[in-house]
Amino acid sequence: MEQQLLTAVERWIDEHKEELIADIQAFSRIASVSRADQAAPGAPFGPGCREALNWALNRAKELGFTPVDHEGYCGTARIGDQDNAIGILGHIDVVPEGEGWIYPPYGATRTGDFLIGRGVGDDKGPTLAGLYAARCVKELGLPMKHGVRVYFGCSEETGMQDLQYYVTHDTPPKVSLVPDCGFPVCVAQKGSLSADVSIAAGPSVKAFSAGLVHNMVPADAQAELAVPESDLRAAFAKLGLNDADFTVGPVEGGCLVHAHGIASHAADPGKGKSALNMLADALAKCGLLDDASARTMASIATLTSGCYGESCGLECEDEISGKTTTNFGLASMKDGRVSVSLDARLSIDADPAGCAKRYAAACEALGFSCDSASTTQPFHIGIDSPETVALMDVYREVTGRDDQPYAMGGGTYSRYLSTAISFGPGLPGVTARPDIPESHGGAHRCDEYLYIPSLLTALKIYILSLLRLDEALS
Repeated sequence: MEQQLLTAVERWIDEHKEELIADIQAFSRIASVSRADQAAPGAPFGPGCREALNWALNRAKELGFTPVDHEGYCGTARIGDQDNAIGILGHIDVVPEGEGWIYPPYGATRTGDFLIGRGVGDDKGPTLAGLYAARCVKELGLPMKHGVRVYFGCSEETGMQDLQYYVTHDTPPKVSLVPDCGFPVCVAQKGSLSADVSIAAGPSVKAFSAGLVHNMVPADAQAELAVPESDLRAAFAKLGLNDADFTVGPVEGGCLVHAHGIASHAADPGKGKSALNMLADALAKCGLLDDASARTMASIATLTSGCYGESCGLECEDEISGKTTTNFGLASMKDGRVSVSLDARLSIDADPAGCAKRYAAACEALGFSCDSASTTQPFHIGIDSPETVALMDVYREVTGRDDQPYAMGGGTYSRYLSTAISFGPGLPGVTARPDIPESHGGAHRCDEYLYIPSLLTALKIYILSLLRLDEALS
């Protein structure tokens, strides 16, 4: 790659890095949790996403892009030939903040080389890096035969209805980058199984709930019981349960108990600690519930144990994508029944339809009724495709590393658009982190953070990748 080009790009990044950081902070201070239950005309995912989309489209216009609002489902910022475009697909919705933050969830606090706040890393910061990559190409006058289209999605975290709407109402780019995972190139993503099952709670359980969203290990679970507070405290003490893990308080006619776990992304549930499983297991063993309620809690504890499908008929492993993972992110209670939601990331060798049948059978054996289920197929691209080769070349030239393409359990927009390639911004080998507990930080956790030097390296990779793809696709 020509040194003159590299020097110009590096100078541009240095001149604009503070502006980018300020934009990420402003953008991340908008609480844009996708809420279809709060839909309104022009805002199918609620007011938070509408506000964030307005911000993104207005900022794109200020930077010289042509903004397009796709009825509030998503937005795009465009430059150049749109009949022949390269895309950058980012999402601007975030998961709920949850509890346990040290820093303000929507403060986008800058401390040293870090930004801390919900959305700074997943995915507002990377999305703006994509916008700035296209801006750099435009402002430096770097020749491209293809146009660039930056996409702002509003429901990636809640089912990707935004992208499904978009691909049926517009012509997608020829190829797109998805800045929502790690470098180098993600060549495979697992399939998925989402399902809801329910079971009768029994007389002792008056209320039961857990979690915030289906794709996050639940850090909190609670139950209201027709059991005296003092009796439950004594039973928990006899079981040797840690007071830091459970909080018990009185309510009229019984007690309220909270379990405190550790959140993590559903794609890597082993990094978390499920409060749902903790609570169900403790209640099943406490000896204070009626027989029906105790059996129900034991069934929930069994179903939600483990992270690799061993409790529910979904065990599978292959060389490319590794083990199937399972996360039970949500529980709720209505009309005397407890519902539990599954988010399983299925190994590439697993058959999604067969997995759905095995899961239903395992749940029915535990006394659950299967209320709904849906699956997606895995995604896999060739490591020798022109696009993969071009992106790997840029990554190696910029970083000097020889990391190989990889597979992952996380679900990005690649799952619904076969021409979308997940690419960064996470850099292998980077261990820098702010001074926060090990259980904090990372996507979907409290004190989510962005390491600014890594994002600036990713920005350089994205700029050069646009130019390299422009050549490779000619």
